[in-house]
Amino acid sequence: MTNIRLGIIGLGAQGNTYADFINENKVKNVVIGAICDIDPDKKALATEKYPDTPFYNDYIDLLESGDVDAIVTTVPHYLHTEIGKAALNRDIHALLEKPADIYAEKVKEISDLAASKPELTFGIFFNQRTNPLYQKVKALIDDGDIGQIRRTNWIITTWWRPQAYYDQSSWRATWNGEGGGVLVNQAPHQIDLMQWLCGLPEKVYANVKYGYQ
Repeated sequence: MTNIRLGIIGLGAQGNTYADFINENKVKNVVIGAICDIDPDKKALATEKYPDTPFYNDYIDLLESGDVDAIVTTVPHYLHTEIGKAALNRDIHALLEKPADIYAEKVKEISDLAASKPELTFGIFFNQRTNPLYQKVKALIDDGDIGQIRRTNWIITTWWRPQAYYDQSSWRATWNGEGGGVLVNQAPHQIDLMQWLCGLPEKVYANVKYGYQ
């Protein structure tokens, strides 16, 4: 099988994770085709760690370089669909990190575009689906080993993030980069897991409070 040349757009925490996994041969039939980031420090890092890999400051230049067959977007939230659509329009496979966007209409736009190009692979990656724990739960449910689900109650108390988490990227916890708080950064993992395991809800109710005296 021919290796897929993956373009990593954004060399932050997640981008480095992808690059390290591929560089350590932990992902079959995938090689790093090119890396892109606007931060000069990231260019220096990429030059040191991946000296033979082309580096671009502009993702359009990467997409038009001929160096990649597919891309993954490890960038601030607002940029995923913008970059993903640019890739699909150039017949390049696209994997978007979660959340695909802050706005549902933007996600629908890229989903419709991907549907019009069935020859391309498109996906939105929720990494908790790769957790063996949740995969086991999924298998137990799908195989009917625990019977029909009547009720679910999803409580997560272990996803607290220290300040160091927010310090690792300047866009985190900002309106311009992240677009919101826990609901658009950490909670999407839990919302995705719940609907993946238990099915889509028929209706959703939200009770939002701004704080207490």
